[in-house]
Amino acid sequence: MRSTFAGLNIASKGLFISQRQIDVTSHNVANANTVGYSRQRYITSACDPKGAYNQFSTTVRGKVGDGVETLSLDQIRDRFLDQQYRTEYSKSSYWETRSSALYYVEDVFNATDETSLNGVMNSFFNSLQELSKNTTDEAIRTNVMSEAKKLAETFHMYHDQLTSLMAQQDTNLVAQVKGTNDLIGELASLNQKIFRFELGGSVANDLRDERNLVLDKLSSMMDITYTEESFDPPLYNLYGVEVTKMNVYAGLGAGDDYLDNLLCSHDEAFYLTFEPETGMNEIADNNDPAIETHNVYLASGAALFSGDIEGLNHGMLKSYVDMRDGSEMDSQGIPYFLNQLNTMVSSLVTELNAIHTQGYTMPYSNQNSASDSLTGINFFSPDGQTAATISLSDDILLSVFNIAASGEYVTLDSDSHLQTGNNLNILDLIKGIKERTDLDDVGSYEGYFKNFLGNLASEVSHSNNMESSQLVLLDSIESQRVSVMGVSVDEEMTNLIKFQHAYNSSARAITTLDEALDKLINGTGRVGL
Repeated sequence: MRSTFAGLNIASKGLFISQRQIDVTSHNVANANTVGYSRQRYITSACDPKGAYNQFSTTVRGKVGDGVETLSLDQIRDRFLDQQYRTEYSKSSYWETRSSALYYVEDVFNATDETSLNGVMNSFFNSLQELSKNTTDEAIRTNVMSEAKKLAETFHMYHDQLTSLMAQQDTNLVAQVKGTNDLIGELASLNQKIFRFELGGSVANDLRDERNLVLDKLSSMMDITYTEESFDPPLYNLYGVEVTKMNVYAGLGAGDDYLDNLLCSHDEAFYLTFEPETGMNEIADNNDPAIETHNVYLASGAALFSGDIEGLNHGMLKSYVDMRDGSEMDSQGIPYFLNQLNTMVSSLVTELNAIHTQGYTMPYSNQNSASDSLTGINFFSPDGQTAATISLSDDILLSVFNIAASGEYVTLDSDSHLQTGNNLNILDLIKGIKERTDLDDVGSYEGYFKNFLGNLASEVSHSNNMESSQLVLLDSIESQRVSVMGVSVDEEMTNLIKFQHAYNSSARAITTLDEALDKLINGTGRVGL
């Protein structure tokens, strides 16, 4: 025989479940625009009839169940989409950061024809052409020296701007490492809060949303792997369900082989550190001044971007390092473009000096010094082989008459009248520097610089295309993710009406049962009264 109050118990369960479902629906609606919020659902199940699986239970046909019970309060998320999103977010952040830096590099070389390197070099060659027409004119010689100084200063400007951008990449790296450590610390704190909350038997859905949002942000900094693992020994909540902990690793790998890559293990944070490099970051191997940079290390002491960490190829931090240090064709960072300029400078200084030293200077005398016609004079300082160090030689700076325009010794006649010599060496300079297309390493200077600009433009275009492609893919994955976890107000309103009707129905059932019980209790045995 059923319990007298069994129906009342069933109806009250329905009432309470409907109340909770209305509460969850209200919570979803309230957080419809909260970033990172995952909609929640009460998962319910019908209760089995009392004693249904008891060997001593009565065999009454049509035995009714015991109402409804809550199984769990679930987040509606897709873990696969979360992982996919974070993997692509790392790539997107890498290309976005790289594109931004390459725009600055491109801006360095975006100059008018007159102020561009080609324009300044043409002005220098034109001054040599004018000198070939009149090798004795001091004003023309002064103009040659002035144009040569402008050429050197242009290379200096490029060097200074590029090295300043390199230093900025390092500054950004240090700042983002600090931001990454904040995220790691926040993860450890959230892990502890989630653990304490769930140890009591509940599920910390809102805290888990916060943690997922932190994982999203952390994935923009670098490639990460995260796992929920058992404690050793295992821990269980009040209902006997095992409680897990989260480990987060740098790189796309996890497990025992990657323990040195830990960023966070449960409530323990493993912060990144950064230190100035031993020595300096060498831009080139030819005495080019360098800038101080920083290496980034995991808590284990391993260098973060040493290449030993599997799958650590993307993210904002990696992009800063690649732009700051990339000197090879397959990793075109700022040092790569500086080395291209240095190659051009080295060739120009070497080739021009090789021809200039074959010519002869003009004899001159003034109150400070006097000189006979000399040969073997360098035009540029042979020590200045880079964009940072190119400069005129001391002899040229001493006197413009030390520009060796003549191909033969220049003498004074018996009346001390200056002989003009000839212009053969200056013509050799023009022919051997401006007109040649077979120079070692560069071909021609104009063609080399145009190829340099073309390569830079190609790299900017490639980076932009990769950024655009990643954003399209990231948006697609995010749309799929939002379709799963996002709150639809229309759907929630439909659910609200559904749960309201269920609540009203359960309340009506309680009223009906109350009336029946009232009749049973107060009306039974009162016949004839």
